[in-house]
Amino acid sequence: MKTILLIILTTVLFVSCDNDNDPTNNVCDDNYVNTLITDAFSATNGYDDLPEFMDLKTHQYRIKINADGEICSVGYQNPSTWTGNYIIEIINETTNASYSGTHSFSQAQLDYQSITPVAVSSGDIIKVMRTIANSTSLNETVGRILRKSDFTNVPYPITQGNVEFLSSDFYGSGGPVPNFGQPYIPLGFKVN
Repeated sequence: MKTILLIILTTVLFVSCDNDNDPTNNVCDDNYVNTLITDAFSATNGYDDLPEFMDLKTHQYRIKINADGEICSVGYQNPSTWTGNYIIEIINETTNASYSGTHSFSQAQLDYQSITPVAVSSGDIIKVMRTIANSTSLNETVGRILRKSDFTNVPYPITQGNVEFLSSDFYGSGGPVPNFGQPYIPLGFKVN
């Protein structure tokens, strides 16, 4: 009887172990890049969070994701000066896989929206761009960025967790202004 009970307990133990390849565990984590941006570019690390800054049409950054998976959502918050749309582009520069879509985000809070997934293999370089569409004045082009408190350029590359932030750029109706600050455009990621 003890042998049968031991076999049953051992079987239950192995069957109940977590399988990291279980697709039900692999959901889109909206906070994947958000947490890494806020940790890497925090006040503790010498950065100011500027919610309505950098009045250029395109805000762009490049990252290397050191994990296999897919980018599955994008987060942004429209500034108080703009209720219209943005063209969001996410380009895997390593494989040329890409997403481009028109989005309008909440003005009250960070708003995540699902996208057609962009596949990522560990080490791929990703370009993220937010371009304002049809604006009529420069104050509508502002967006949230994280800027060095001492007004120097961001000393890229910066590694936080599985992401290496490589560069940023701001342009359109002026610029380009490379590495001036980190655009706050978080990505959702589903790890394979």
